[in-house]
Amino acid sequence: MTASPRGAWLRASAGILFGIAVAAATLWRWHDIASGEAWLNARLVDAVGLADARSIGAAVIFPLDERWVGFMVSSGCSVAMLLIPPIVLASTLVGFRRISVSRGLNALAMAIVLLVTVNQFRLAAVVVSMQTWGFRLGYERSHVLIGSVITTAGLIAVAILFVVLVSRTKRLRGGIAGVH
Repeated sequence: MTASPRGAWLRASAGILFGIAVAAATLWRWHDIASGEAWLNARLVDAVGLADARSIGAAVIFPLDERWVGFMVSSGCSVAMLLIPPIVLASTLVGFRRISVSRGLNALAMAIVLLVTVNQFRLAAVVVSMQTWGFRLGYERSHVLIGSVITTAGLIAVAILFVVLVSRTKRLRGGIAGVH
């Protein structure tokens, strides 16, 4: 028994709408996500000995030249915006039944973990850069040049891994994948 075309479109539409709703909620709560990122980055920077860092809301602060300095994790610097494409894509693929729910969730979880990790490296690079070149020059170099390289490389890696996870086929014993 096959599903009706109408049922397939309803299921696909539900998947797309679910993805859009989760993406909208992510955007709506971007400041909470940024605050969580600042908290995580302060703990990371402190734990690895880069600086005696603290977080205040969405800001990461640390001592530099006998005064406290820092940076704000803004909407453009937060991982929140980067999470939207994998959320919408995974839910759309699940809605169209191109992938299973478990495969979609696994690919999405991998994307989220890697995007957060890449962004934490980028934020830590801001701290190291400010310590190396001073507040203004360090921020400019890390935010524009170093941060862009880290984010671009991370996005490419996440995109490749996401495609691999959602497109791989199951291997059949004694056969070629996809051939019965």
